Amino acid sequence: MISISIISPLKSMAVIDKAIEHNDFGCVFHRYVYENLEEIKDIYEQCKDISDVLFFSGELGYSYILTHVDDLKVPCTFISYTEKTLLSILLNFVIHYPDVPLNRLYIDFLTPVNDFMNLKKYLDPEHMPYCFENPVYNYETLKKRAVELWESKKIDMMFTRTTNQLEVLNKLQIPYIHFLPTEEMVRDSIRHAINSIRLKQKNQLNKLVILIKLVYPDNISSQDREYLEITLHKYLLDFRKEYAYDFSLHAVSNRFELDLDSDLYKSSFSRIQDLIAFLDQKGDLEFRLGAGFGKSLGESHYQADLALQEAVKYGKNDGFVISGEDNALTGPLSLTRSLNYSYSNTKALDYSQSNGINESNLLKIVGLFQMDKDTIMTAASLSQWLNITSRSCNRILQQLLDSNLIEEIESQKQEGKGRPTRQYRFCKNNFIRTFF
Repeated sequence: MISISIISPLKSMAVIDKAIEHNDFGCVFHRYVYENLEEIKDIYEQCKDISDVLFFSGELGYSYILTHVDDLKVPCTFISYTEKTLLSILLNFVIHYPDVPLNRLYIDFLTPVNDFMNLKKYLDPEHMPYCFENPVYNYETLKKRAVELWESKKIDMMFTRTTNQLEVLNKLQIPYIHFLPTEEMVRDSIRHAINSIRLKQKNQLNKLVILIKLVYPDNISSQDREYLEITLHKYLLDFRKEYAYDFSLHAVSNRFELDLDSDLYKSSFSRIQDLIAFLDQKGDLEFRLGAGFGKSLGESHYQADLALQEAVKYGKNDGFVISGEDNALTGPLSLTRSLNYSYSNTKALDYSQSNGINESNLLKIVGLFQMDKDTIMTAASLSQWLNITSRSCNRILQQLLDSNLIEEIESQKQEGKGRPTRQYRFCKNNFIRTFF
């Protein structure tokens, strides 16, 4: 389901809420209110990972995020006035204010961002209202432009959409007409955003295959085996219903296959994590999960098989994902941060063979280095990543220490009388030379 984050001043949010209440968009909406434009950067950090689109009430917030977030990962849009709407507003203004010529009017939402809504196409230069032409678009520049035009006696009135600027205009005693978007405008803008996202998703759709393998206890009877399979089938149907996750479900021997289309860059990873947590919380099944993203069902199935093999090696209720041409693995997915690594790293595979370290464990350590070169490792923390005993992790750490790939740092003191915990960090240059 498409997720839209609405970012707006409080007053404009009320109109948007009405439009959402009166229309069924088939989306999930998240609402964020700001008083100052600077708050938008913090809002972006809060909502960027849960949003398919950021929807602003007007161009001011939209312009701010475009110019203040360098690596913008989420599409943005805003409630826009159409040319037809603007011409209608101007016609009504001419009718109700015949003594104020249009060239004595300042419209602060006609900007370079919207190409002045093509008004110059309809009006001769001598009849054009004043527009906001500064490429820097914020409260301060808006105020400066209004004061400049008013004090130089070039305008008699202004149009504004900027709700948070009304108090300033009242203090300056500049006559204005404030325009809030209509419900119709909000509805049409949201629908346009939804249609754009759906079109983009349709063009980017990949196949997602999720394979879930049951792990049976030793000497299980055929009846108990059948019971576990039926139980897992029911849990998967429950998950599909509870999370509204539209996948087809097939049972093959001791594993289940989930197939669906996916947009890859957004919610699928978190949904797979939800599925792992959902099954794990049931507590009566042992399973392994592998997922694959590809351009075809066959490719995705192949990747899911490889990911499932990795989950089997990992050896607990968890999952891994493979996507991309290099079959890069991501996982284990139940952890707060997932590692990214690949069996195509021949240097790591050669090192594992010559030094007696399991290749999967070594590749995960290489992935840990890629994720955070400054990470501090202990045998206990490494045990979580590798799902092996702390004693086995100590042996791996000693091998890496002997190869000058890591170095020991000051031990972490324990409360009470316990021995200090040995801590290590990567020798970055040596690690890069050895594995990259």
